[in-house]
Amino acid sequence: MKKITFLMGALMISSLAFGQRYTTEIFTDSEIVVQSDVSYGVNFNPYVDTTSSATNPLSGTNLQPLQADFYMPSPAVDTATDRPVVIIWHTGSFIPKGLNGSPLGTRKDSAVVEMCERFAKMGYVSIAASYRLGWLANSTNLDVRRGSNLLAVYYSIQDAKALVRYLNLTQLGAGNPYGINASNTIMVGQGSGGYITFAYATIDKYSEVAGPAKFKYQGSTGIFGQPVLPGDPYVDTSMVGDIDGFGAAITVTGQNAFGVPTMDYSTPGRNYENHAGMPDDVLMVINMGGALGDGAWLEQGDVPMLSIHSKYDFFAPYDTGMVYVPIGQQFFPVVSVTGSYGAIKAANAYGNNDVFLNANYSDAIWVDQQATNPTNEQCLYTIEIAPANAMTPWIVHTAPWNWYDPNDPYANQNPANPNVEATSQAWIDTVMSFIVPRMATVLQAEGVPAGIGEVQLSVDVYPNPSNGVITLKSNGMVIDRVQILDITGRMVHAEEINAMSKTLQAEHLSSGMYLLKISSNGQEMTKRISIR
Repeated sequence: MKKITFLMGALMISSLAFGQRYTTEIFTDSEIVVQSDVSYGVNFNPYVDTTSSATNPLSGTNLQPLQADFYMPSPAVDTATDRPVVIIWHTGSFIPKGLNGSPLGTRKDSAVVEMCERFAKMGYVSIAASYRLGWLANSTNLDVRRGSNLLAVYYSIQDAKALVRYLNLTQLGAGNPYGINASNTIMVGQGSGGYITFAYATIDKYSEVAGPAKFKYQGSTGIFGQPVLPGDPYVDTSMVGDIDGFGAAITVTGQNAFGVPTMDYSTPGRNYENHAGMPDDVLMVINMGGALGDGAWLEQGDVPMLSIHSKYDFFAPYDTGMVYVPIGQQFFPVVSVTGSYGAIKAANAYGNNDVFLNANYSDAIWVDQQATNPTNEQCLYTIEIAPANAMTPWIVHTAPWNWYDPNDPYANQNPANPNVEATSQAWIDTVMSFIVPRMATVLQAEGVPAGIGEVQLSVDVYPNPSNGVITLKSNGMVIDRVQILDITGRMVHAEEINAMSKTLQAEHLSSGMYLLKISSNGQEMTKRISIR
């Protein structure tokens, strides 16, 4: 997916310029409302239970409703009608909770709900979304195991696009009941949700999922037992439609007792087309685990991305490596993927993340995160919790933000997670500190107003790196004073300015990294600068 072009002149804006809204919790718990079980679409799922029953909503049909929970400030306290949207996709290995060997795997997961509530208190509309689950993970046939896994990701991207189009539909054609600007949508994925955000940001053509040899049949038995030829792609658009969710439309025959559509199984189409004609662009993506199904999907011009990933992740490699699935007492390979380190390194090299790299953040979490990966890549926060036992590397705490009900019937299936809520909440603090200011930078570059709070100091600093001749230009506020500090905090240069623009002559400083502290009318901002 190609990103909307940013106004590059706005890129060197500190998150301080964004004001309180969208960076600080300005609403209380009691001021947040939740609209649950919003149906944003429907689509075919070959793995759901269609048994006829008076209590089964999918009785007699494979067409599964797609639902989400919307968290937002109450209209009684917030009258904004152009709020940005954050969509959070849950973890679970694309397998239903319990069957995935975990008490996690729904939009009700504690970490999903917690992050949605925090975003809503900042003024966003945040969405915990469900998507189609199921793949034949336990098959000993590599084609079936790998092909159904790719198709699970493919289905989830179709669902994600349906949700973004639904948001645009409600804004443009249904009176904007959620008070949103759907063009300012950001996605966050936890665990397997990270596969969704990575794929959403990068897949924009069928050849990307049909061309690589690893996405083609080696044998002659298809995912669902149908005959195929070696070399046929796992994803057959004549059955499942294209990546956007169009084509191969099912034939609706009516609806069951619960109002869910029923379909004609004698026709080949297995795709329900949701919200045609609506856009499905997003501004940026964030993954907390997961991986990029194929490194070649990532191209110059894809949307900005941030990653949080465990260096010791056994199932979704930190760098490039094989995804494994446990079957009995053995681990079987699924497919080679590119983890967060490889993906972020490529995104940075392509310039896709320049909106962050040119912003000169100086907060500790942004500075510290660079030291935790092999080449000091920005935009990647590395988790360094090693396995308790090096002999069992698959038992490792890769998602420390997750906690769950200890009485859950599947709780004892998750030995790697200590399940301490206070610890998980602290990790969510870290994640939010890493991603929220960067989200604000992207939104600000798109012209989203601060909404609340006084006019904040904003100063462009360029060029950066420089030879010591540095130009400052404010947003209209008079710059009172400038200080340059070395990495030890020692002041090495200071000037009284009393102007809205100024060129500093600092050629006398040695090459290295410095902090530029700018003061105006009682406000201060800090930018990191490099002198060559």
